[in-house]
Amino acid sequence: MDGSVSVTDTLGGTLGTVSYTDASPKDLTYSHTFSGDPAGTCTTHDNTATFTTIDTGTRGSASQSVQVCVGADLTVSKDASPSFTRTYKWGIGKSVDKTLIEQAGGGTASATYTVIVKETGFTDSGWQVNGNITIANPNDWEAVTANVTDAIDNKGNCTVTGGTSVSIPASGGKSFPYTCTYSSAPSPTSGTNTATAAWNPTLAFTPDGSATGTAPYAFGAPASTVNKTITVTDTFNGGAPATLGTLTATDATPFTSHTYTYSRSLNVPTSNCVNYPNTAKITETGRYAKASVEVCGPAKTGALTMGYWQNKNGQAIITGGASTGGVCNSGTWLRNYAPFQDLSATANCAAVATYVTNIIKAANAGGATMNAMLKAQMLATALDVYFSDTSLGGNKISAPAPIGGVKIDLTKICKMIDSSSGTGTCSGSYENASSAFGGATSLTVNQMLTYAASQSNAGGSAWYGNVKATQQLAKDAFDAINNQVAFSP
Repeated sequence: MDGSVSVTDTLGGTLGTVSYTDASPKDLTYSHTFSGDPAGTCTTHDNTATFTTIDTGTRGSASQSVQVCVGADLTVSKDASPSFTRTYKWGIGKSVDKTLIEQAGGGTASATYTVIVKETGFTDSGWQVNGNITIANPNDWEAVTANVTDAIDNKGNCTVTGGTSVSIPASGGKSFPYTCTYSSAPSPTSGTNTATAAWNPTLAFTPDGSATGTAPYAFGAPASTVNKTITVTDTFNGGAPATLGTLTATDATPFTSHTYTYSRSLNVPTSNCVNYPNTAKITETGRYAKASVEVCGPAKTGALTMGYWQNKNGQAIITGGASTGGVCNSGTWLRNYAPFQDLSATANCAAVATYVTNIIKAANAGGATMNAMLKAQMLATALDVYFSDTSLGGNKISAPAPIGGVKIDLTKICKMIDSSSGTGTCSGSYENASSAFGGATSLTVNQMLTYAASQSNAGGSAWYGNVKATQQLAKDAFDAINNQVAFSP
């Protein structure tokens, strides 16, 4: 009974018959292809084999299950944040309405300063696209090892941090920061940034070996700025900086600009010069511009008036001067100048003193010419030069330096008011005496004496063509020196 059985299988169908005469055990084999199982997970398929005896229909069975795991591709997502830095450029200039102020009598003077600050454009730098790449593993049954890269479509150089041979855990993911940099401004400024994950599809049982994710980017406004807003300060004469104002740059023409105008009161020394430096500065950039004003009182020369040289003190200096062979040295020196060549070449010092007295007493500005007054004033200047120089007549008048070497500003000569005493005062108005000295704007006192003498005949009766206006300019120049109201440039 039941010498054979028939065998069936839920997946393999009818497998055949087994008889007691067959070798035991007898294997019945088959194969089955599963399809339609969901990707990313494992599906269990149960399977039962059943035999039925041929006579009595007795049954027996055995079951087995198989797990089918289907790999799913990794997924890639990302973001993209473009950025760059904009640095604004600025220029600054500074001027003053007058760089030299000459004023007799001390007091104060005013100077007006102008500061011009301009935005001159901007430069962009540090172009970057930054973000994170996220790799997700949809498989709940396996980790996948992948390499992560990034590329951008406008010639940027992209690097991913930690993206080499990284294991993406089952049902998990990882994020990787990336940066795209540029050696110059990118072009175009918008486009697509693509991240790629690549893996071995054979080992991972996936349909593909790579996946990509994209994100758009567009460079717009700068992420950071440098020197967009600036502070303009002004420092006067070494004092504390004062704020003139603040300016904010623009990103298109017309660029920002501003002009600051202000005045300062400057103390005028009673003699000689003081320099007042003034510096405007852009605090953020360090750029600066300077303007200085030189404020001068009259040159402190120690010169003396023609009135002095006819009084007893001046006469004593002349008469006490050195002589050579009975001839007064000061007289010999004076005769180097044509106007004084009416002085005797053999005059002793007493005769020179008398000559000086007579010339000064005869000083007069009336009439068609001014020869007499010009001669007296020039004579006083010549005596100041001679008796202030240790190499000539000695420094008998205690001048701070030889007066002949002092340079005089001929463009601002005080228009002198003469008096009968042989002294004069500054009228408070000024004239340009350059035309009386060959057009020179400044000369030393020695050079002035030489030039004026070149315009005279011997004895000074015909001088500057006897043009009184020109003689007046030359006279005022020597008069200002003698009264110590002349300026040094």
